[in-house]
Amino acid sequence: MGITGTFEDREQIRELYSRYAFTIDHGPYEEWLKCFTADGVFESPRFGRHAGHEGLRRFTAIYKESMGGAQVRHMMTNVTFRIDGDRATGGCYLTYYHCKNGKATLEALGRYEDRLQKVNGEWLFESRKVYIDGHM
Repeated sequence: MGITGTFEDREQIRELYSRYAFTIDHGPYEEWLKCFTADGVFESPRFGRHAGHEGLRRFTAIYKESMGGAQVRHMMTNVTFRIDGDRATGGCYLTYYHCKNGKATLEALGRYEDRLQKVNGEWLFESRKVYIDGHM
């Protein structure tokens, strides 16, 4: 399997992965929403399935409340993807930390499976599905 897509496309996708993690950890959540297509889907075993910008916006409110004032860190590693025209499939490993009262704890290990789409020259997530290790 060789490298697919242009250097510019590959760099834009890598930036999308980073922007996703940074904005879900720090906000503003409206910037996180911009990581998805208009009908984009996020799905996780803990929070369920959320579709479209309104559904994703509702998810961010639920997610923020679930943190209980803690700071979180999403670490995405081993990012890999395959580009086919204006579509791509990819994924990465997830390491998720929860930081509160001066203590950081590892909350989850897992992975994302992604479908991406290039819309008006910009790569976005069409869908992101989270798989947490040890979670059925």
